[in-house]
Amino acid sequence: MNEELAELAASGAAALVAAMGTDLWTEAKRLMSGVVARAHGGRRRELSAALELPSTTTRGVVDGEAVGYWTDALVQLLHRNPGLAQDVMALASLRVPRQPDVAVQVNSAAGSGEVFAVQHGNQHFAGGPRSRDSGDGR
Repeated sequence: MNEELAELAASGAAALVAAMGTDLWTEAKRLMSGVVARAHGGRRRELSAALELPSTTTRGVVDGEAVGYWTDALVQLLHRNPGLAQDVMALASLRVPRQPDVAVQVNSAAGSGEVFAVQHGNQHFAGGPRSRDSGDGR
């Protein structure tokens, strides 16, 4: 197999796994199902079943083991039928939307201090927090 098809297989696999757990999964699964349906060979049933397994991939995180599995599968499929390249290219062109930037918030209080913090929203109090020094035992 030429190097271009091997790279295409790796790109397709990475796109497929990155789509797991995201809104793009339905489209990625449809595209990969189409590749599997057009493939020749004995792995069709295995690969179809693998697409139905629940994903353990965290949203937007690429699992290296899963990418390896799908890369090997796509390499084999493309080796047997190079005509699948267009379908794999469509899969590889899927782009998972970039996740919002992660914000880190560190809050601390010393002594009898209290921290009331919120991120990306509002915080409302009906009456304010009771003081620990109120002496009422609560």
